[in-house]
Amino acid sequence: MRRRHGIALGLLVASLGAVPTVSAQFGPPQMRVVLRPPMARLGESVTYRVEVIGGFYEKVSWLAPDSSTAFTWGEPREGLTQGRETKAARFGNGARSGQIRAGTADTAWVEIPLQVFELGVIPIPGIGVRYVPNNGGTPRAVAARAPTARLVVIPVLTAADSNATLRPLHGPLAAPWWERVPWLWVIVGALLIALLVLVLRMRRRRKPGAQVAPVRPALSPAAEAMAAIAELRRLDLPRQERFAEHAFRLGQILRRFLEATVATTNPGDTTPELVRHLAEAGLSDDDQKRLAGLLRVWDRVKFAREPFTYDEAMRAETAVEGYIRRASGPATQEAA
Repeated sequence: MRRRHGIALGLLVASLGAVPTVSAQFGPPQMRVVLRPPMARLGESVTYRVEVIGGFYEKVSWLAPDSSTAFTWGEPREGLTQGRETKAARFGNGARSGQIRAGTADTAWVEIPLQVFELGVIPIPGIGVRYVPNNGGTPRAVAARAPTARLVVIPVLTAADSNATLRPLHGPLAAPWWERVPWLWVIVGALLIALLVLVLRMRRRRKPGAQVAPVRPALSPAAEAMAAIAELRRLDLPRQERFAEHAFRLGQILRRFLEATVATTNPGDTTPELVRHLAEAGLSDDDQKRLAGLLRVWDRVKFAREPFTYDEAMRAETAVEGYIRRASGPATQEAA
């Protein structure tokens, strides 16, 4: 009995040792493509994300996306999610890779910024993927491609688009008046006005008040002539050999006296006119000759620069003074 049991047990062990080892075979990886957002305006940036859900794969490599005139790809970013932890890294040159633990829920992913410059529903071709299956055999990379995604691209309306239905224009609320007033210029203007008022007040204080000139009693023509002769003597022009100026001043004194006392003379008379008017005024022959001679001599001294002497100038001065005294009467002689 025991012998039969031993024989049967030996046969069972031999049969188990003859069972061959079977290698597990796996299909392509599970891949998912996500676009965020799924709808964008023309040229707006979206995020293109490809995920390879973990399984029995040792390594995943990402290939560069296909180039096109309608697509503009940015700088990619890859990562590996292990359970709840995420490991992310920038891509290097060439293929992109991420290690996946066999038999786990790890996920390798890649994100690439994308801009599309065509309108409508645009198909986004999937990027290439290379993975190394962990099937117990010789490691050999297998190529695959992510599924094609579709992005809805809508136009961007501009203010120049006449076909666009735009909302009516609403201006912003105006700021309160105290914020709209240029206070700096107001302050500067007020300071300038205050400075101008101050300067005007200072000038008014410094300006002397109008003084009323004292009223002098009216002098007679003879008194004015004698005062003018006295002033001329104080100048003493003949001694300085300024005979032309002395003749001019002495002639003016005589003319003003004659215009005030003789009715036939007029202001501005020339020497011949004045001599004729003196003859018509009824003067004595001596006075007419003496005054006419003085007027003619003074003209030659003033205009022709005829030589003149100190004694002649003094005699002419004495002759004018004597005529004024005689013509004015006793009152002038007593005042002198």
